[in-house]
Amino acid sequence: PAILLRSTTHLPRQQSSMADACKAKGNAALQAGEFDEAIGHYTEAIGLDGSNHVFYSNRSAAYLSKGDADAAMADGDKCITMKPDWPKGYGRKGAALHKLKKYDEAAAVYSAGLEACPDDKALTDGLATVMKDKDKPPPAAPPPSAANPFGNIIGKLATHPKFSTWMSNPSVMGKINMMQSNPQSIAMMLQDPEMQEVVQALLGGMGINTQGPPGGAEEAAPAAAAAASPAAQEPMEVDPPTPKGPLSDEEQKAEDVKAMREQGNAHYKAKEFEQALTCYDSVFEQDPEQVSVLNNKAAVYMEMKEWKQAEDTIKGAIEAAQALRPTPFETIAKMYVRWGKVYAHKKNPEMNLATAIEYYEKAQMEYNTKEVDRLMKTTKLDKKKADKLAYVNPELGLEAKERGNEAFRAQDWPTAIKEYEDAIKRDPKNAAYNNNLAAALCKIMDFQGASAACEKALDLDPKYVKAIARKGDIEFLRKEYHKALETYQKGLTIEPDNKACKDGLQKTMRMVNSSTGSGEVDKERAAHGMADPEIQAILRDPVVNQVIQDLSGGDQAAGQRAMADPVMSAKIQKLIAAGVLQTR
Repeated sequence: PAILLRSTTHLPRQQSSMADACKAKGNAALQAGEFDEAIGHYTEAIGLDGSNHVFYSNRSAAYLSKGDADAAMADGDKCITMKPDWPKGYGRKGAALHKLKKYDEAAAVYSAGLEACPDDKALTDGLATVMKDKDKPPPAAPPPSAANPFGNIIGKLATHPKFSTWMSNPSVMGKINMMQSNPQSIAMMLQDPEMQEVVQALLGGMGINTQGPPGGAEEAAPAAAAAASPAAQEPMEVDPPTPKGPLSDEEQKAEDVKAMREQGNAHYKAKEFEQALTCYDSVFEQDPEQVSVLNNKAAVYMEMKEWKQAEDTIKGAIEAAQALRPTPFETIAKMYVRWGKVYAHKKNPEMNLATAIEYYEKAQMEYNTKEVDRLMKTTKLDKKKADKLAYVNPELGLEAKERGNEAFRAQDWPTAIKEYEDAIKRDPKNAAYNNNLAAALCKIMDFQGASAACEKALDLDPKYVKAIARKGDIEFLRKEYHKALETYQKGLTIEPDNKACKDGLQKTMRMVNSSTGSGEVDKERAAHGMADPEIQAILRDPVVNQVIQDLSGGDQAAGQRAMADPVMSAKIQKLIAAGVLQTR
């Protein structure tokens, strides 16, 4: 598709979004009474997008709430210059002039606003308030309690069982201080639920005198309301009102494109895929910079099982995105992830996890994220499992085993080991192949590997006596006679007439008896015994140690009595078989 060059006079969408985010933070701070923080956020928004009149309007409200009417007036004037047909700009400047008691100038601003925006209620009310204050004689100075009924409330709140706990909240204290120092802020503070509760409690029963001297109450209330009206007049725009004038062609086009995209998303969620594709095509045709909509289009094709269409769409989307300036690397990364998911999808006949991983890696090169890193690791594990499963073929496993047997008979141990390992991969549930591998590993003196192969065979078939006998043979070769005795006996329990286990048990008993009677210490055998955790546990038993001392020259009678216990006798015999103890 054709690509339109981006105009250098347009603000990049990313920068505009950042400015809107700063505005939102400013709005939240202003609502919380954090005026300096709000001003900072609005100033940051202006730095990112100085063409947005709403940012100046909101900052004007923050300045006026803080009490800086001069700065508020300057921002209001900037609003009028930027957008002369917007009534709020006149309202901001008029409210600031009203605060400065420049009634004639404030009235002139409100009047100019009504000429540009006839019948605007906010401007009409603002002008009426200014004229009323201008014509009203200066009020007599009221007593302190009548001038601001909230002038001394912290002490009363501190003694209240509920509100005393609020005194440690900086936000609440900031709002209370603002009401004390600036009575004009009371009307705005009443929009806050917490402040409503405080004011109602103060006026309703905490002992504050709101009446004043005779005749004072009637005068003080209108005066406070009139003074508060400029600052209370819409302090900010969370969602700026739509200008009365029609949208520009460019603004209207942007709104149409946005609506079309949302309509496409709605069709996609409803599984109305053809309608969704039509909407997405329309979006890209009207605004070729919205390349991310092509990624949405690819998702539709994936739902339709149109894998080739999805891949072609993503490929075109990446080419279109790479032509944009600045290059949207994050968007391109998302496209590569989508491409990878095309090949990772189980319903795709051409599913290829290796290709999917390649595209995930390309995505990470464009824009690295933890989510894609986890996706890659998961996919690699899935690929490993899939490769292992795809390799399984019992018929080919049998062929590999036969080749291994031929190599074993020819005493070609490396080849035999290789073929047996391949047979295991082809048929991983066959216990015999592991037993054959153990026999080949013994020939190259890899007793540890051989023992592991036997254990694997017995995991598959615990009653596989050939593997049990092989395990006993390995333990015999490693001079672990105490283990070999147990292993052979286990095999004979399953198959009492098994020749391999019988022969193994007899030769092991001969080796234990001959070494015991010789008086010589077999250090290798003793070392193997001491490395066995079971032997270590027996030696740590204080009762066993006492019996050994008795039998070694202590109380022989006590030692003999202890040996009458089958459990104790078995432990002592195991120590002797392991080469740790010797008899004389």
